[in-house]
Amino acid sequence: MESHRRGDLTEQIVITELKRQEISVSTPVGDNERYDVVIEQPRGDLLRVQVKTGRLKDGTIRFSGLSQHTNASGHTYERYGEDIDCFAVYCYDTDQTYLIPAAEVGTSMYLRIDAPDKETRQVNWAEKNRLEEQWPIEGNDDSDTIDSEVIEMLRQEDVSVYLDPEDENRRTVFVEDTVGDVTKVGIQRGWRVESRIRCTLEVEADYYLIYCESLDETFSVHAAEFGESVSLRTKEGCENPSRAKLAGDYAFEDNWPPVVDPSGTSTTASLVSRAVEMVESDRYTPRISNDCDDGRTIIANGENSEFRLRVESAWLEGGLLRFDVTEPADFYVIEHPEEGETYLVPDDEFEKSISLRVEPPKKSSPRINYAEEFRFEERWPPQ
Repeated sequence: MESHRRGDLTEQIVITELKRQEISVSTPVGDNERYDVVIEQPRGDLLRVQVKTGRLKDGTIRFSGLSQHTNASGHTYERYGEDIDCFAVYCYDTDQTYLIPAAEVGTSMYLRIDAPDKETRQVNWAEKNRLEEQWPIEGNDDSDTIDSEVIEMLRQEDVSVYLDPEDENRRTVFVEDTVGDVTKVGIQRGWRVESRIRCTLEVEADYYLIYCESLDETFSVHAAEFGESVSLRTKEGCENPSRAKLAGDYAFEDNWPPVVDPSGTSTTASLVSRAVEMVESDRYTPRISNDCDDGRTIIANGENSEFRLRVESAWLEGGLLRFDVTEPADFYVIEHPEEGETYLVPDDEFEKSISLRVEPPKKSSPRINYAEEFRFEERWPPQ
């Protein structure tokens, strides 16, 4: 069956299952929205839902957390961000519908059906994410949490807090300290996924306060230390605490105002500078693209060729070095957040994976992209 027909069928199956569960369902008019359906929670709030088809492979149900678009440059991939609230995933092999909050999903997600060969705490069990188990989704309304927890904590620090009049969702505030300096602070919801606190930074700010409801804790981070996402490890299950970003080090009471960990991830700006130096040679002359507002795209001009390189932020997840594509390019430059190794990933590798494995897999496979094979110095210049 063609992919778009399979997608339409999946959407109808999910709608039927939602109605069977007596959940109110609405569909948008036209194809301009990034969500497929809207569902109503028992307390009356509405959730925007993106429907996905899950595929069963090696004991896990797999689905993508990105939307794909095709243009003259080829395939581009985007994270849904604030455009949706959750994913509804139907798997034909299990004949089950799964409901997962969007904030818990990165560029993809695996829901495990079978027990893994090796015991690990980092498992998202499919059974726990079944529609019947997840409904209704708790804690979707952030406003009470923001008012009672985060803003009050700021005010107790002897600073003035002002709501952003242009932010209807109250995801950002302005903080004025005792000497009159004003800082923009993003307020985000974090999720505990086994031994990590994860958060996607969906608003632009100088600092971020990440509230994790399951732990009833707030973490304070500096924008200069992180890219588009934050991943903090809890001590349990951390094999090398000296090199990890431990959640305890970012606790609000110990890290306000937040400082940048000098051993932490370098900013994308510094990676761009180093990438320009690494690209420059007798064969190629690099320059920062003028048609890119954030300065993270490098054009490498050669005598008979031109390549577009894009610097992206990367993070570690389950033994994989992962990153999101924010702009199309011929190559993507990423850096290991703990070891400082730089990698060059060709765009055509995305047919296989959008991640590089940095830890040994449980089972060997020719489809695995090992990080060591994509070291920058071994991939540039392209052959």
